[in-house]
Amino acid sequence: MKLTWWGHASVLVVLEGISVVADPVLRARPGLLRHVAPPPSVAWQRPDAVVLSHLHHDHCDLPSLRALDAPVVLAPLGAGAWLRRKGVRPAQEAAIGETVRIRHGGTVTTVRAEHHGRREPFGPVAESVGHIVAGRRTATWLAGDTALFDGMRDLPELAPRGVIDLAVVPIWGWGPNLGPGHMDPDQAAQAVAMVRARHAVPVHWGSLHPAGMHWAMSHHLHTPGWRFAEAVSRHSPQTEVHLLAHGDTIAL
Repeated sequence: MKLTWWGHASVLVVLEGISVVADPVLRARPGLLRHVAPPPSVAWQRPDAVVLSHLHHDHCDLPSLRALDAPVVLAPLGAGAWLRRKGVRPAQEAAIGETVRIRHGGTVTTVRAEHHGRREPFGPVAESVGHIVAGRRTATWLAGDTALFDGMRDLPELAPRGVIDLAVVPIWGWGPNLGPGHMDPDQAAQAVAMVRARHAVPVHWGSLHPAGMHWAMSHHLHTPGWRFAEAVSRHSPQTEVHLLAHGDTIAL
């Protein structure tokens, strides 16, 4: 299993011969947000699938989706028709609890997330979800954007062998404050403990900031990672945390 962090919530997961990209935002200036550094110049091939957790601009970037040209884009309920009208032709909806098969025996199961899903300011309302990407033996939980909720304890039941090998969890946001439907580093560590993950990678931090607020957000851009690692050592000491820089890849 390999994972590459492209910044914010954008990751590439490769396991057992399948490749899945989550929430790709590959532009330096997505809307009113700015990347701390340009998105990494990564060599990528066409992925087997793209998964979207929800329609917010920092997770659903239409030019990036069209550029990846994946054969399937799994979207939450309420998003499919809108995405197809916007030129993302392979978009198909997947309900919470639904499993979609992709090549080489891989599967993507859509799971619950606690987060509001409106595309601001005037876009559609769609569900917010997470995903479990699994091969025959291994599984990665892509949490999407979510608050902490008790149902996380049941997620390992959806994985082969009942094990979440890797949890990819959001630990902050792109602004100086966290609104509802997000986890801070301590809550994200609790989520990792609830799913009993063997490994964890924190995302949704240190990448994006509102235009003109880079210096004002210096603390929030740099501290969530080590705060998460410290919290995991308390809540889930059996979990190995991997703090990645943009463009880094881990192989497990």
